[in-house]
Amino acid sequence: MSPVECKEQAAQCRQMAEGEPNLRVQAILMDMARTWDRLAIEAEISQGSGPSLRVIPPLPSQASPKPSSQKLRSL
Repeated sequence: MSPVECKEQAAQCRQMAEGEPNLRVQAILMDMARTWDRLAIEAEISQGSGPSLRVIPPLPSQASPKPSSQKLRSL
């Protein structure tokens, strides 16, 4: 299957889950959608196109804090 077909199957599972009143069936359908998403990524990798994911750098406010140069005093 092509990546596009896998993504279409994932979307169909999500659509069915939205209209499903039974929570157990809803969870199963969402799990199936995640499986189709993984298969789409695998298909993209096997075709050499790689997954269509981008690495987004963290915002400056989310960056890890710089180590403090102050020494802690022992009590």
